Amino acid sequence: MLISVIIPCYNEEKFIEKCINSLFRQKNIPGDFEIIVVDGMSRDNTRKILERMASSDGRLKIVDNNKKITPVAFNLGIKKSSGEYVCIMGAHSEYDENYLSNCLKLFNKHPEVSCVGGPILSKGRNVFAKAAAMAMSSPVGVGNAKHRFPDYEGYAEMACFPMFKREVFAQVGLYDERLVRNQDDEFCFRLRLNGGKIYISPLIVSEYYVRDSPGKLFRQYFDYGKWRIAVLRKHKIPIAFRQFVPALFFFTVFLVALLAALTGLPVLGLVLPAFYIGALTAASVKVLFRSGPGIAAAFFSAVFILHFSYAAGFISAFFSSEIKSIKNSTLP
Repeated sequence: MLISVIIPCYNEEKFIEKCINSLFRQKNIPGDFEIIVVDGMSRDNTRKILERMASSDGRLKIVDNNKKITPVAFNLGIKKSSGEYVCIMGAHSEYDENYLSNCLKLFNKHPEVSCVGGPILSKGRNVFAKAAAMAMSSPVGVGNAKHRFPDYEGYAEMACFPMFKREVFAQVGLYDERLVRNQDDEFCFRLRLNGGKIYISPLIVSEYYVRDSPGKLFRQYFDYGKWRIAVLRKHKIPIAFRQFVPALFFFTVFLVALLAALTGLPVLGLVLPAFYIGALTAASVKVLFRSGPGIAAAFFSAVFILHFSYAAGFISAFFSSEIKSIKNSTLP
């Protein structure tokens, strides 16, 4: 088997069929490939859809994930796979017909790398989701996360839907099943600590459908911030400085506001919030001219949610016994 594609999923009836069909349509692959969907015991129609598709195409296999944890799904899929190359993909996405073949070409062009992929193209299905997609592809929203910029090509911290050489898992180990979130960041960090390189190119195209409501986006990025502390506790060193910025900013806002109250200088407490609101407003004005007032207003909200929820999760982790239990760098 040349390529194994592993897809964790849970209650993805809205997306899973389009996702799998986009993989069935892959072209120019010089060998066989398999698709292993690791289902977290879905309660909607996801399983029925998968079973119907598997019955008509033997390349699709279904594996149960009774623990319903993403890194467990990754590891189950890796252990069941037989490909020379292993792809970790998402059910919330669709893939260009040359995604897999372009990954192989990128390995041939850059034999020094252990992992390849493409910058993620975020998409939305309603006004808020479209604005959130813009925020998640903008330096205003995500800092210098190169894998989020659609035109970036070069070495990167990680690839969102990566293809690995199989030997990577023998060298580095599997995904850390303690990390409910950020397990992909941590795995790629471990890979780079071990001397591996990651390369991404916009020729490798996928579309990721972002959360479609403020509440869902808040929960997603709250978890990202919270579990970032778990990665820090494990390795004792940060993956990237930008991951500290939201928490540092909002904590500083709080401290300055407290100082302003204690000193009787309320204007002092307004400086940082005014600067922040001004920066978000300026970015939203650009969106206004490009996409209209509705998207622009939602963009402002989405960027704030990305920053504040991540910061809130980051700070909450210091009071979480679940996070505190992760305190060593032992590889899984």
